[in-house]
Amino acid sequence: MKKILKGISKFLLILLIFTNLLQGQQLNIPDKPKKIYPVNDYAGVLSHIQIQELNERLIQYSKKTSTEILISIVRDLYGEDPNFLASKWGNKWNIGKKYKNNGIIILLSINDKKISIQNGYGIEPYLTDFTTRRIIQKIKPLLKKNLYYEAIDFSIKEIFRIMKNEYINKENKKNHFSKWNFAFSISVFLIIFFFLYKKVIDPSSLNILFLTNILFKKKYSDNEDSFDGFGEGGNFGGGGSSENW
Repeated sequence: MKKILKGISKFLLILLIFTNLLQGQQLNIPDKPKKIYPVNDYAGVLSHIQIQELNERLIQYSKKTSTEILISIVRDLYGEDPNFLASKWGNKWNIGKKYKNNGIIILLSINDKKISIQNGYGIEPYLTDFTTRRIIQKIKPLLKKNLYYEAIDFSIKEIFRIMKNEYINKENKKNHFSKWNFAFSISVFLIIFFFLYKKVIDPSSLNILFLTNILFKKKYSDNEDSFDGFGEGGNFGGGGSSENW
């Protein structure tokens, strides 16, 4: 009897240790960064140039449409469901604009060979479960060859195509015009008035006009390149799909 009790005690102890190890290996979603960039590669499968290129395209797309697409790449899910984790990630980081809920999460787990595409509530009418599943089916051959950049690149191109003309960021266009185009127009008007007043246009004056144009164009470009980061209050739960590759 003592041997049986001793055996049961050992079994329970081993089970307890194993359970604690599993709990210690669960995937914790990182805290929301102060500035969220589109690409978050925690598995280190993308090069710096690839991350930079994807970031630039997704930032410009967000400025044009207000839609935020977040790429999250992890090494292992540790048993977590990819759909649940992607949706939870989107909610924790508030991907998408407040009231629009137009965020999209593309989550890849390298060791598990799983991918999930999850949408904010506002994206659901355009990027359905069927379309996300079709995108995943198209990129599976690339993922099987470890061509992660190519798979992500194809995915976002498909999303751009499907979401064409949706959530156009008219507010940003209006702000850019009022701030820079108005200032530029006033400057050109003053320079032309100066030329007419003097009734002389010499090479030095042309240089001034050229430099002024370049100056305001540069300021306008700098304004376009500014980026405050993703995560302005979007909510998730609008559907999506996941598969193994």
